[in-house]
Amino acid sequence: MTSRASQASSRSNVETGVPGLDAILGGGLVSGALYLIEGMAGAGKTILSSQIGFHRVRQGEKVLYLTLIAESHDKLLGHLSAMSFFDETAVAEQMLFVSGYHELMQSGLDGFLKLIAASLHRQRPSLMIIDGFRSAREFSETDLSLSKFIHELNALVAAMNCTTLLLAPLSGNEPHPEHTLVDGLIELNRYSDGMRRAREVEVHKMRARDHLLGKHFFRITENGHVMFPRLEALSAAAPGPAELHTRLGFGVPRLDELTGGGFSKGSTTTLMGPSGVGKTLLGLQFLSAGVERGEKCVYLGFYESPQRLLGKAASVSIPLQAAVDDGRLTIQWQPAVELANDELAATTLDIIRRTRATRLVIDGIEGFRESAMRTGRFGLFLNAFTHHLREAGVTTLLTEEVPLYADPIHARGMRISAMTENLILLRYAETDKRLHRMLSVVKQRESAHDSSLRELVITPEGLDIIASFPGAAALLAGRGLAAGFTGRSDT
Repeated sequence: MTSRASQASSRSNVETGVPGLDAILGGGLVSGALYLIEGMAGAGKTILSSQIGFHRVRQGEKVLYLTLIAESHDKLLGHLSAMSFFDETAVAEQMLFVSGYHELMQSGLDGFLKLIAASLHRQRPSLMIIDGFRSAREFSETDLSLSKFIHELNALVAAMNCTTLLLAPLSGNEPHPEHTLVDGLIELNRYSDGMRRAREVEVHKMRARDHLLGKHFFRITENGHVMFPRLEALSAAAPGPAELHTRLGFGVPRLDELTGGGFSKGSTTTLMGPSGVGKTLLGLQFLSAGVERGEKCVYLGFYESPQRLLGKAASVSIPLQAAVDDGRLTIQWQPAVELANDELAATTLDIIRRTRATRLVIDGIEGFRESAMRTGRFGLFLNAFTHHLREAGVTTLLTEEVPLYADPIHARGMRISAMTENLILLRYAETDKRLHRMLSVVKQRESAHDSSLRELVITPEGLDIIASFPGAAALLAGRGLAAGFTGRSDT
């Protein structure tokens, strides 16, 4: 006898039409299979199932929506009408709403099953949604009677090749017979972090599918559910061989000399230093060099609005407004408040794909990290994100802020920089006259680089690198500089 799993594997694939969900499910639903969607009140079970239903209607199929709740269908349709996927012309034609509440009340599970069988034979839908399955649980006299009902329902929908979704409230750790009898179990839940809340989906079981394990963030919008598979759970293709001979520089001759002509295409670099030392301006200079070469570039920032950013760049002769106007530069500004890592990464990767960008600056990685939900996974997430960027052939600069007087060797940012191929360290050196911005290339894989300490000069005419002044190395090491020092070398 053919097993249920092998039967399911031979059936056709059913796309849900919900962004991100099919990737989480391992490709979509299986035709003729039975699925249980559980979630607490307000989790979005009805919206999700209806979104899937109207998507199948748009594919020319018929959908049966069977309710086990006392409220009228008019109230249900009134709620759904606010969603963009709702199609009023399909209601009663291809999207059929039937109430099973009275059959369940009068004849129990047997009467309800007869209603289902009659509706399937009469309407021949490809998808059936049973909303309010909690009522079926409550009307079952024993676990055995509920198991019998689920078993017969499963056999019925498989024979009719009707994919079926059961909607029920979240049962927590309490086991129910249907958990073992259904072909898939999907949970919609909320994650709490202090006063913040995030919606998450988890697939506990999915026969005939290699689904993504763990929890994944989702959002409910006017278009319905949008789901974002956890980036580290996605299988990214191995990046191609590093293009060691293709160098992408800053367009500042003496800085590019330090890096051997620039960074290898597809590499990732951390610019690390305290506030105001020049990290953002170096990132903007890197993007400016790209747009001057006709490349498409992307800036992702968390603290400065696009207007302030462009004004800041123009004040030091880094003209970027024209590149924004003609599409060579895309500025993605995301205030650092309650960020959804995977959503932000998905948006950025989509921009890169659409624009075919080759350079990316992520300005303020600490804002990214500290504003994100579930900060404990940030290291794994960032590692996966940079891997996807390398796969796309994007050369990326990350800026990481460290405390002004902290030893960068012990700073938290070093754990971030360990994930990147290159590291540029910026520090302040204080004399009795003024502060100096010091720069050194600490690490550059697959390349010979100059690790000497240099001074970064920022003027209205632009950025430049000059040779360091005597005693700067000792000063940075914490040994101070002789009082009265006034000279420096500009060679």
